[in-house]
Amino acid sequence: MISRIVASTLFAAALVAAPLAAMSQTNNQTVSIARSAGTCPKSITVAVVTKQYPGGFTMDYTAQTAMVASNAKVLAATPQHIAFTATLSAAYKSCEGAGKSGDVAFTLHKGNLGYVISPGKGPNNTYPGALHVNVVKGLPHANLSITD
Repeated sequence: MISRIVASTLFAAALVAAPLAAMSQTNNQTVSIARSAGTCPKSITVAVVTKQYPGGFTMDYTAQTAMVASNAKVLAATPQHIAFTATLSAAYKSCEGAGKSGDVAFTLHKGNLGYVISPGKGPNNTYPGALHVNVVKGLPHANLSITD
């Protein structure tokens, strides 16, 4: 009998806690690169993981640049503009090109890769807060928080 009570109590607690758990969704943005000169990659992918929680959500951006560039560095981080730079790999050093998809853009110019995130305003008409802007395992990474 006691085990039945414990089991039903745990089940009820799980039902109450379930709506509080963050819902997560991963979207890969493939940014096509329009070449104007040299040898360029066809595209660069950005993994965007959105986690919703009561009162807002976070967006986690990781640019998958390992195949095209190295030595990524953070250039700037403001609520409207997050910028990274990296050195293009030997295969793409000659590339002159650019691409944009949604709120992310890449520029390949003079042996460098520029990557910019330009998040828009959230539901409450304010820009997101940058929780983390860094380079993780050689990849440009930004984690933004947006409140409802």
